[in-house]
Amino acid sequence: MLDALAARLAERHRVVSMSSRLASAPPGSEHGEQSPKVYAEDTVGLIEALFDEPPTVFAFSAAAITTLELLTRYPDHLRLAIVHEPPVLGLLPDAERQRTAIEAVRTAARAEGPGEAARLMTEIMTTLAPIADAPQLRHPGDWFEGYAETSPEPPTPELLEVFAGLSALQPVFLERILVPFTTNDVDLAALRAVAPRLVPVAGIDSCGQLPYRAAAALAVGLGVPLTEVPGGHLGPVERPGQFAAALETLEALPAGG
Repeated sequence: MLDALAARLAERHRVVSMSSRLASAPPGSEHGEQSPKVYAEDTVGLIEALFDEPPTVFAFSAAAITTLELLTRYPDHLRLAIVHEPPVLGLLPDAERQRTAIEAVRTAARAEGPGEAARLMTEIMTTLAPIADAPQLRHPGDWFEGYAETSPEPPTPELLEVFAGLSALQPVFLERILVPFTTNDVDLAALRAVAPRLVPVAGIDSCGQLPYRAAAALAVGLGVPLTEVPGGHLGPVERPGQFAAALETLEALPAGG
């Protein structure tokens, strides 16, 4: 899913793209409840095996929650963590209401199937709501000017094939990942200690949606700006060229700057 983004970044960087143990499992595998802590350990293993020095880690959505856990527990393994819209419900002022709604998605998945559950999840994630405590915003790079006249890149046949394959994993995601990841506790005290190496980002097109609000709440909790980047929640997939340029700008920018 991130091949186009990785290809653009690989023009100037060494890039490793990581799939989760769920996505990498053989078809028909049995899956229990998934945990960001276990996924963080998987990531540490990959970093230790492939890198001689701490890398920059970029992740979005559920993987961004893994990266927060990674930075909390293994801070010395990362040079910089760029987390795009981690939907961490516990940081929101309406956390209990959102948790109840997400639990209802899992219940629907088990009782009515993935179709109805996916509809509910999309509704929850995309419903607009005010941002209670707005962070300072920044737009590094030159993408912001004239952005309204740009459009997402059309999906390639390879990307459409990937999306078709991922649909088979949707039931496991809805039943085994959605709740334990979005309700995972965020240790703000531990993250504040490494805040210069943590960059919360959010897609400019998803402002007011739940993942954007969570990223904003994370930035406020850390006392750092929220960096807006091209696209919405799937900006890394839908706008890989613009997104790669934005990421490269962030690599050179201190998190608090």
